Amino acid sequence: MTEPMTVAPAASAAVRPPRSVAWLLLLAAATAVLLTGLAATAAVLAHLAATPAAVPGGSRFWLGLLAASGLTVASLALRALRWIFLLRRAETRIPIRDAYIGYLAGLSLLLAPFLLGEIAIRAYVHRRRCGVPMVTTAIVNVWERLLDLVALAAIAGAIGIASGRGSATGLALLALAAATMISPVRRLALRGISSAVHALGGAAGHHRRPEPGRLASGPAWLVALGASVAAWLLPGLALWGIASVWGYPYRLADAEEAYAASALAGAAVLAPGGIVIAGRQLLDALGLAGFPEGAAVLSVLAIRFATAGVSTALGCVMLLVHLRTASSGWAVPSEQHFDALAEAYDVQIPEARRHALLAKKTALMRDIIDAHRAGRRGLDVGCGQGWYVARMRELGFDVKGIDASAGQIQLAALNIGAPGLVQVGSALSIPAADATYDFAYIINVVHHLPSVDDQRAAFVEMFRVLRPGGLLFLHEINTRNLLFRFYMGYVFPTINNIDEGVERWLLPNRLAEYTDVPVVDIRHFTFLPEFLPFAVVRLFGPLERWLETSGFAAYSAHYTAVFRKPL
Repeated sequence: MTEPMTVAPAASAAVRPPRSVAWLLLLAAATAVLLTGLAATAAVLAHLAATPAAVPGGSRFWLGLLAASGLTVASLALRALRWIFLLRRAETRIPIRDAYIGYLAGLSLLLAPFLLGEIAIRAYVHRRRCGVPMVTTAIVNVWERLLDLVALAAIAGAIGIASGRGSATGLALLALAAATMISPVRRLALRGISSAVHALGGAAGHHRRPEPGRLASGPAWLVALGASVAAWLLPGLALWGIASVWGYPYRLADAEEAYAASALAGAAVLAPGGIVIAGRQLLDALGLAGFPEGAAVLSVLAIRFATAGVSTALGCVMLLVHLRTASSGWAVPSEQHFDALAEAYDVQIPEARRHALLAKKTALMRDIIDAHRAGRRGLDVGCGQGWYVARMRELGFDVKGIDASAGQIQLAALNIGAPGLVQVGSALSIPAADATYDFAYIINVVHHLPSVDDQRAAFVEMFRVLRPGGLLFLHEINTRNLLFRFYMGYVFPTINNIDEGVERWLLPNRLAEYTDVPVVDIRHFTFLPEFLPFAVVRLFGPLERWLETSGFAAYSAHYTAVFRKPL
């Protein structure tokens, strides 16, 4: 995660720096909880005006309401990550900030009937911000709601059977969930959804028929279903927390089953936000559990405000964010991304980690170049702010740099102290004649290219400027480790601005997909996340060095692959 390069011609460096998605989500969630809390307070006090007794739970009731709202935000965050995952399986890659905004903005019309409101808003936002076909958004939206139904059925069915109550209903619900594990069933469901959406889209004038991609594949379904179950367990936990403040015995399993069953009933009949259906069922469940009417009513009122209320409020906030950013230029186009954050780039990764990676990679290249007697003239493709150019020159190499970002080039010239050593260029168009360099290196750039074809073209272009026998060093992020792939694909672009969530990672064991030139050497290094404090990294340094030489090395965080151009 060092020195990336944009892949299109640089635009004006006056673009506002993109904001971290994490800050946007936190501020929007806080605003939504505040608005919902005010509305809930007014509703509860109005109810208490007709009820002689004060709230028995006292301050615990309000703390429970706040905690339930927080759990709803966590649930929505999981569902937003699932949305991004599903979009990618539908062959739709958009910046992660736009995916978050589009998904959460759809909740603003959660109370519209038949899912039409949320589908319309999401389709509008995604098309406006990223040009996503409206039918693609609609297909993914309906598929996501099918996942919700299956997850709720699995939760209610499993708990019902485990508790010994309603075993026939529980078995039926589990059978419904289990049926989706069969590939032909999923494919048939996706085909039906796609046909219906395409028919409606055609009637509305949207005739593009995008393929839904791998939505129905087994791995995609299992991952999305696991996220769905986790997301829908959180509101059940919220219900249990609110109901517990009254002092009546109420098990967590009972709360999870009651919430899942009520949400499933509301979703099955497409009741907008579960209105009437979900609340009525929750009242019945709490009544059967021995809650007096007043406590049951206030509990249901609170959980509905904490779930449907927070969701709708958050959707409204994010819709306003979209309307403001879409017209103000805050949504920075991808081709201007690195220009926009040129001044703030260095603070994205801790300084100690950046320097450690700089020393590691340059020392590695020096040793391999000397071992192959490759020559001293080199090119840094995507030099960013020039730190690697400067370091390689300190080691005695005649290295120049190119980058597609004019803003990064300006900073590189200052850092190197010699403007003539860096110029504008890209991995797809290197301003040099054939066989100019003895070696070249490219650091965390190729995964930013927008397509596999462009990635292959970049290799062709880099080998073009190398002399026969010249070396190409590919420094990349290693996402062979599934946990690290999740971190780099979903977490890192949420909390930082370097990556946008549209990157196409190159696996070190599949480099033959990009070039016919063989790999002559490959090195794996670093296992500790970049966000760890330097003291922790130093403490676990011996363990990391052992892992780099062990059988686990293939799952490191970074790798360097060395190619040699045929003679």
